[in-house]
This record gives sequence, C-alpha cells and structure tokens, in this order.
Amino acid sequence: MSDNTNQNKKTDEVGVTIESLNDYLNSIYEMRKRLKEEEGDEVDSQYFFFRGQANCDWDITPGIFRGNMLSYESELIGTAYLRNPAEFRNFSNDFERLAKLQHYGLPTRLIDVTSNPLVALYFACLPHRELQNDSDNDREYYVPTDGAVYFQRAYCKGYEDIEIAVISHLAGMEMHGDITLESVLSNLEEAQIYSKKAAKDCRNSNYRSLIEILQNNYFVISNMNNERLIRQSGAFLLAGKYNVVIDKTNIGSSVVQKASGGLKNEFEDSFFRIPYDLKSEILDDLDFYNINEGALFPELEHQMTYIKNIQSKRPAQTIGHFSKIDDEITDSSLDFTVVSEFSYEKSKKIFKEVLDNEIESELFQCCFDILCNNLVIDWYKKEQIHSKMRSELMRSLELTSKYTRDSAKNKAAQIVSAILQQINSV
Repeated sequence: MSDNTNQNKKTDEVGVTIESLNDYLNSIYEMRKRLKEEEGDEVDSQYFFFRGQANCDWDITPGIFRGNMLSYESELIGTAYLRNPAEFRNFSNDFERLAKLQHYGLPTRLIDVTSNPLVALYFACLPHRELQNDSDNDREYYVPTDGAVYFQRAYCKGYEDIEIAVISHLAGMEMHGDITLESVLSNLEEAQIYSKKAAKDCRNSNYRSLIEILQNNYFVISNMNNERLIRQSGAFLLAGKYNVVIDKTNIGSSVVQKASGGLKNEFEDSFFRIPYDLKSEILDDLDFYNINEGALFPELEHQMTYIKNIQSKRPAQTIGHFSKIDDEITDSSLDFTVVSEFSYEKSKKIFKEVLDNEIESELFQCCFDILCNNLVIDWYKKEQIHSKMRSELMRSLELTSKYTRDSAKNKAAQIVSAILQQINSV
C-alpha cells in the first residue's frame, strides 16, 4: 500500500487491518489507483481476483489437497459421473464438469474466487471459531478468528484454453504407479485435447510446454452456467501441482505424480485482515448493499436461513407459554362475545316486545338457553343456525298453550330477526 493511504490504518506483518466497510472500500480504491500509476493501462488488461476466508491463519488450499483425498481424486470424479450421468451429460468439457462437482461440495482442485471485492469481504466476515489446546490446564476451548481477504491481479484463462483442458482432464485420470510423460501425452492426444501437431511439437521441445502446464496454477473465468456463479461474480483458481521426476536419458520416460500444496503464493503478500469483533458490524453494512446470504446463494435452504436470521433481529413481542384449558367448554363460549353486545337484559327486552310483555321468567330462561345452545363460530351469519333457533323457539312457545302453531312460528321468527338486527346494529 502507498504511504499516503489511510495514514491511521494499522499494518503488521500479517496484513492491513480493516475496521469498517468504508475503510475497506477506500483501501481497494487506493490499491487500484497505485497500480494504475505504476503500471499504466496494462492494469486494465488484467483481472482482479479476490478470496475471502473466515480464518486469516488458514492456507489457501483446494479441497482435494486436504486429508488424503488426492490419492482418490480420479475415483471421486468417476463415481460422481457414474451415479449421476444425467447431471453431466450436457457439459462439453472436463472443466465444466469439475466446476459442477465443486459447486455441489465434492473436493476438487478448484479454489473459488470472485471478481467482486465485496463478495470476498462477506466470506471473510463470516463467524468462525478455532479449537485451541491449553496443555498447561489440560483443556480445549474455541477462539474466534480474524478473517482475511486475499487478492491478485492476473491474466486469466478461459475454460476452453488448452492449459485448463489438460489439468481438468488429468484430474479424472488414474495416475497410480509410474505414469510417464509419454503416457500422459498419449492420453491427452487420444482425448483430442492435444492435436497431433501440438503433441509432435511438445516431444521435439523435450516436453517443456507440457511440464510447464502441469506445474502451474491458473485463474479461470468460467462460463456462468449456474445462478450462484452469477450472483457471486465467481471465478476459479485451478491447481496444477504435478511433480515430474525427470529421466535425463529419456525425457518421455519421466514420471508424473500428483502432488499437493497451498496456493497462498498465487496471491499478493499484502492482504486485508478483518478483526473478529468487527465482523458482525461489517456484515450489517454489507447487508445494506444487498451483499448477504440471500443475495449470494440462490438455493432454497440459503434463502430460508437468510429470512430466519433477518426476522430474528427484529424486536420480539412477548409470547406467553401455552396453557391448556382443563374446564369443559362448549361451542357457545367461542362466539359469546357477540351475544354479550346485547346481553341478558337486552335479550329479555326483545322477548317482551315480541310477546307483548307476556313472558314468564321460566319461559324467558328457556328461550335464552335455546339461543346460547346454538352458538357456533359466526352463528349470526349462518341461516341453518337461524332456522334451528326458530324451530326450537316455536316448540317452546307452543308448549305454553298460549300460542297456536302458526302464531308460535311467527313469534319465533320475530325473536330471531330482532336479535340479529340488534347484533348487526352494534
């Protein structure tokens, strides 16, 4: 970084400390400005690639190089193709198939990078805790880690370039035992990755160009054939890292062996360090600019996780604990609030008006019980409930011997109508 870049920025032997999103953006701006001044228009012909990691102490290592996976690389790839042939049938080259395996979590020799520095910062700010051992006290504990954003400007390869085709093809080739340069070259020629002319030229130049391909690593701009790549402005760093044991007497008999190793040296020595206690604040700022899990990952599970996390940040309403009602209840209690609008006394008034004040307390109680016993949800909106009430009221009035069937029927209809009118006017 230049001397006039953010004078208050803390720099140590492990990176430039970033304290805010604005701090990061200013650093990126100053970096590009400095490079343009130093290298002129050549900078514009190269790409910037960024890699964000939640732990700044991690190396940059492809998944296939971890553990003992590299010895099974070809078997992993072959099994994936055999078990899911339809998923790979439409791909025209080995790199595209390798990228899809990477997308779905199979360890490959690809490293995910991005051309968007904000996307890299998002991944660097993801929370992470690393297990530590306290040998003095014989215990283990987890420590939050600082994140890191690495960057590099470089010329890149297309996914159909010969270097990419060679490395991608050899990833799925069995290389147990003594595989020679000659046999590798023949395999590539048979797969039509090397033309006969290229193969001839390679032999005449003592296999120098093939060895160079095998031992280099490449930034690759992929075709954007899935939504995640598009959203993350994704690209890849493809690792070669093949050892070649040179046979000086016959260069074609030189043995080719798969090898592993970190790729941090493919990036600039300078990088951006994000303190663990500032990660959350920077993630909130990135979210404002729509750099978040919901925007970067189109898959449904990521969308649901993002929605859940956003809602969990909202102020919570007090929710009571569930308490089961032990007492027996009837449907009438569910909608009795409506009845309470005209109450027991209002009901009695309606009965008296309809029955010309000729109502005894026992008859009124019987009629009021008929009303309450027929209450269900939205009872006052349901004609079948009204009909049932009218029928039961008519029978009750008939039993008093004061009303004929016709008059009892008429009075019952008047009572129900008056009650509904009273409710609707509330």
